[in-house]
Amino acid sequence: MTSCRHLFCQVESVYGFAHSRSTECPERSTEANKIMCLIIDTLVLLVNSCKIGNLQNVQQELARNVLSLLYKIWKKTQPLRSSTDCNKWKNKLQSKEYDISKSIFRLSTGLAFPAWPEPDVVRKSVFGETVSDFETFVLAYWEKLPNLYRRKQATKMDSLVFVALHNAFNLGTTPDSIIESLLQGLVSCPAIASDELDINSFLHEVHDSLGDSVKYRQDIRVMRTRDPNDQTSRGCVTEEHFFDDGTVFTDEDAFIEKCKHAFKNGYSIALRGMEFRSEKVAAIASALADLFGQPSVGANIYFSPAGSQGLARHYDDHCVLVWQLLGSKKWTVWPNPKPLLPRLYEPFDPLDGNLDESSGRVEVLHEGDMMYIPRGYVHEARTDVSGSEVNDCSLHLTLAIEVEAPFEWEGFAHIALHCWAEKQQLRGSQSVEFEGKAGASLSAIVLHVAIRLLSDSEPVFRKACMVAAKAATSSSSCTSTTTHLEALRSSQRSTFDEILRKIDQSCSIKEALERIVSAVRERDDGAFQWMSWLRHLPQQGTAAGYIIDFCNVLGALEALVEAFDSDPGQALDGLTAFKSGFCRRVAYEDACEAFGTLLEMYRMARTQYMRGMLALHGAGAHVS
Repeated sequence: MTSCRHLFCQVESVYGFAHSRSTECPERSTEANKIMCLIIDTLVLLVNSCKIGNLQNVQQELARNVLSLLYKIWKKTQPLRSSTDCNKWKNKLQSKEYDISKSIFRLSTGLAFPAWPEPDVVRKSVFGETVSDFETFVLAYWEKLPNLYRRKQATKMDSLVFVALHNAFNLGTTPDSIIESLLQGLVSCPAIASDELDINSFLHEVHDSLGDSVKYRQDIRVMRTRDPNDQTSRGCVTEEHFFDDGTVFTDEDAFIEKCKHAFKNGYSIALRGMEFRSEKVAAIASALADLFGQPSVGANIYFSPAGSQGLARHYDDHCVLVWQLLGSKKWTVWPNPKPLLPRLYEPFDPLDGNLDESSGRVEVLHEGDMMYIPRGYVHEARTDVSGSEVNDCSLHLTLAIEVEAPFEWEGFAHIALHCWAEKQQLRGSQSVEFEGKAGASLSAIVLHVAIRLLSDSEPVFRKACMVAAKAATSSSSCTSTTTHLEALRSSQRSTFDEILRKIDQSCSIKEALERIVSAVRERDDGAFQWMSWLRHLPQQGTAAGYIIDFCNVLGALEALVEAFDSDPGQALDGLTAFKSGFCRRVAYEDACEAFGTLLEMYRMARTQYMRGMLALHGAGAHVS
């Protein structure tokens, strides 16, 4: 790493290059420029071939200075994509544009961006001054009922978080200026697989597209929903999009002008991934993720003109906090008649055409107000608010609390089972029904499947597990705070006890075996893809070195089916006893520890991605 630091210092010494007066390529390359380009090319090659863990050993201030230079050079190369001077530039700097963007991304993954606002500040801004306010929200509303938080007119600008967001998006200006502030300097944020924990795999997958121009639907949507009474809508309520799916906006100026034109014609602008584009939004999203004990929180911006509706009536597969930052918006939220919460990323059910219009709860959000909408609740929003404030357009930020499979209570049950089964392996216990090298592993897979089937009908399994939630920092500890934190922890333990009772009483081992037998005989590889995330949990294996491949369990299950076919009664009795042993002897503390470890692994990957994308949007590129 000594030579690496020396090279970084060499790059820092040519920092003045980034402040050149012109972005055009000079006719002649001076010797100094040639040396500088050679150093930059060497740096890019080094950063892109170095392990990300090693890059985190570089001194933060030095890394920031180098990152600032790389960002400025990268921005200089972008206008040259179609320039006639492009070849001259390439003759000077051999690194491709995507090579530089990858270096920026990789180098930034180890940088600590300013963590303001802090988690306690966010909690107080959203839910109230005390931990008891958050406790009330969790126990009374979380994943159960919508809730509205009003901000008094006299104090709305006293919220430091609100003021920071208001200033970040230039909201005190004209709609055109707001659109420019939102859309200038954007790059595409390609999706990273939900259970991808190796950022290097993501970088390999995106390869030369990292830092590309924004893509329609992936990054932004510009749409409107016509009133069914409008003659042009022909009685249908559908979203009308201004751009075609997959459109890539390589000409930023033309793209912004088209968005301004669309806005003037009643289209709303929905910008996704704000936690990857704004440091302030990233800090708020990270604080909420800590607060709810989840890997990450998403954030979108919606900017709507007067008298319009952007998104059509719909429900989400995640809970949202809607924060009104500018103007007013009328929301209608309908009760959720279904006991089961929707799972993240699963197909959406069509909306019931017979939805009772009069049953919807109508609320008008004004600047500073916030509303919580649980997943599964149908809702729509319009800006046709009578008696609204001076601003006739509306801008709100949605904070999406996405509960991924490992972090639902079903996921916690799978983790608890995995930990208990591992202990059985380490103790050398042989499952009664499956002798041989697999030991308790095959029995555990059957119970994993049985738990999955039970979660299809039991609502509690779909709810978010908050055993790792951080409702308050250590600096805010006091007797009252400790009491409320204990109440939250106690509610989580009670939920786990309820889940164990349901597994013990209602899990059908017979149904699970039937599903497994059917999948094995039909060679249905997709039947068990839902459990692939279990590969991230540690496996000690058996004395024979047997380890389950959770990305492909069919091979292991063939032995199970063979044993079941030879003596179904004995297999069923043994598996039932295995289930009973788990429910009575599983250690809650072991599961909590494994859950927390897995959560940190997910957070690390999400944080690395977030830092990389923030850097490509200019975060950390401005140093003194």
